[in-house]
Amino acid sequence: MSATILDTIVAQKKLEIIALYQQHQIQVLRRTVQPTAKSLYSGLADYRARSQPFFIFEFKRKSPSESWINRDIAIAPQLEHYQKLGAAAVSVLTDEAFFGGSYEDLRKAGAVLGPTDTLLLQKDFVLDPIQILLARLAGADMILLIAAILSPEKLAELQAEAESLGMGVLVEVHDQEEFDRIRHLPFPVLGINNRDLKNFRTALNRVNVISAEAGERFIISESGIKDERDLKVARKADGFLIGTSLMRGKTLQPTFDRTGLLFKACGIREPAHLELEADYLGINFSPRSKRKPSAELLEHLTTSTPATDEIWSKLVPVFYQNTERKIRQILTRFPFQFVQLYAGDVSPAFVRTLKQKVLLACRIQQSSDLNVLKDYASDIDFFILDGATPGSGARISTPIPSNFPYPFLLAGGIQESNLKLAANHKNCIGVDVASGIETTGLVDAEKVARLSAAAKGLALKSG
Repeated sequence: MSATILDTIVAQKKLEIIALYQQHQIQVLRRTVQPTAKSLYSGLADYRARSQPFFIFEFKRKSPSESWINRDIAIAPQLEHYQKLGAAAVSVLTDEAFFGGSYEDLRKAGAVLGPTDTLLLQKDFVLDPIQILLARLAGADMILLIAAILSPEKLAELQAEAESLGMGVLVEVHDQEEFDRIRHLPFPVLGINNRDLKNFRTALNRVNVISAEAGERFIISESGIKDERDLKVARKADGFLIGTSLMRGKTLQPTFDRTGLLFKACGIREPAHLELEADYLGINFSPRSKRKPSAELLEHLTTSTPATDEIWSKLVPVFYQNTERKIRQILTRFPFQFVQLYAGDVSPAFVRTLKQKVLLACRIQQSSDLNVLKDYASDIDFFILDGATPGSGARISTPIPSNFPYPFLLAGGIQESNLKLAANHKNCIGVDVASGIETTGLVDAEKVARLSAAAKGLALKSG
């Protein structure tokens, strides 16, 4: 089996640890380093009691999946910006070879955050106690321990080392198997990385799947959070670790007040429809659809520049009864960031090969139709629950089980007059509307605007 990027990073880290022992005497460090007075665990308990999200904003110059994100940015102004945004903690990378970080960055961050209530997380591939001691010496109040690279025994040893210094520990897993291997350990904070470190693909629903078995542990959702829509999707988390989007200068306003359904307007066909008010705009490529995009719209998208045109952050190509080959052709032709597929049309294995965020729809004729979704759940971002005949305007004919555990958009006959139905479903985070935004078969901009405003005014039901 060929080495993964994680294997390569760990091999490099072991060489770096040898060098650290040549530079420092660990017993001297243990006598020198003083405990932190800041508590991650108390902070998380306070935020949970107030039903407020615990935001960890990350200072990350580059990553293996993104290359250089922001190479020369000064750390002090960026951390001050994070504090103004409401950071409960700041994460600073100290891995140099793959993430462009350093202990010097951590020391600078410690100088900025030390006098404040904001905690400082050292983000690295920690394998040895010397890394923890140097992190605390630089001002870190908490560390990351990655289950994928540590035996349960080693993880427990490193957790004890950190907690002896008053430091909090964020234990990170990437899948159910990793969590099952360490779930017997008494760690209070579980970080669920929505990014698969073997292929660097993200799937936001992963945090909802794994957290269901985490007990009373605090849950931090890591990776893949770019905007307010994503915060609603990863809704089972107590906190969120967000880095790349902020390092790129995105204007995320981190609020999570449970107000407002997401709204997807589906079946747009003309360039003018790109200006419609919606969280997502669906373009239907199904051979069965009567709402196919016009040649003018496709030409417009061909000449649009993804790097500068924000429209790509809303567009969702919709595939129903398309072949996997045809789906790949269209995803190769256009730089879509999202894709909507139907369960049963494609396999879970096919989904795992896609770089786009996946909205997985399910045709519901009876409640047992939902059983297949468990095979996809950890590899998609959220679900769309639809009627038996997609695009027909027919409502779902069978009740959605109250215990359906994952976030979803409600589709199938949704329109302005029955929009409130969506707010009655546990874990419903929005609506997907096609016929309900049309007048005499044409997209009606006024209907879209009214539905969008109405959706924003509805509260999400606690799930």
